[in-house]
Amino acid sequence: MYSKITKTFKTNRENNYKEVDVRSMPFEKVALYRKYLLFENEIPDELKESVIEALKIVDFDQKEKQEEPLLCLIGFIRSCGAIDLMVVQRQAQKYGLDLRSLETNPLFNFWTYHTFDYLIPDDTYGEAILYYDSIPYMDVIANTRLDYELMAPVFLKPESYLSIFYNGYDDTDPDVHELFDHFKKSEDVFDFLKMERILECIESCRMTEHLITIFPKLEQFDPKTKELFKKAIYKMPMPYLTGMALQCYPSK
Repeated sequence: MYSKITKTFKTNRENNYKEVDVRSMPFEKVALYRKYLLFENEIPDELKESVIEALKIVDFDQKEKQEEPLLCLIGFIRSCGAIDLMVVQRQAQKYGLDLRSLETNPLFNFWTYHTFDYLIPDDTYGEAILYYDSIPYMDVIANTRLDYELMAPVFLKPESYLSIFYNGYDDTDPDVHELFDHFKKSEDVFDFLKMERILECIESCRMTEHLITIFPKLEQFDPKTKELFKKAIYKMPMPYLTGMALQCYPSK
């Protein structure tokens, strides 16, 4: 991720430090804003010299390769919203990572949150790792899961979790890719907002089977978008299913 953020710095430098289009690199810009390294219109003056020096020494390809296993793990956590600590530990081991050593890792701590207040099915509270943006939905995730049969997570390929980390969805799946590519290529500015609402409803556990049936009408999808949505949405991981897609859930 740091390599991609530094590339964003490079783009800003090439644009005389002016802000780049939010639709062109939304993920990297969000990260920069969160770290207070990018403000309304430009990178702060006091950081410009450091940016120039960093661009001289960073090996983008090597850094990105080094970060990949950790980003896959964070992508897994993002797909779940909140997940039991032991499950994260087992998934970390698959990527050659030790969860204990990640407790002091700045990249891991930037995107995740360790809580002791996660509501588990027996009405007690336990440990869990949350994707940072899912913190406001922690109780919603826990309570919505009670409506579904408790099942072991269905794990995706590492490249799927890497895509989820960067995009919020699995762009390696052809149907999911086609839906979001359709939104991105649309000249209608409201289509970008509709794309964001899909991701927001997934993250907040509102994209249940009931909402899926009426969502195209609520968002006034045209026939083409409605068709793409129906093909893709059942293949997208849902936090209330512990990162499982609805097509894998027994009711589907």
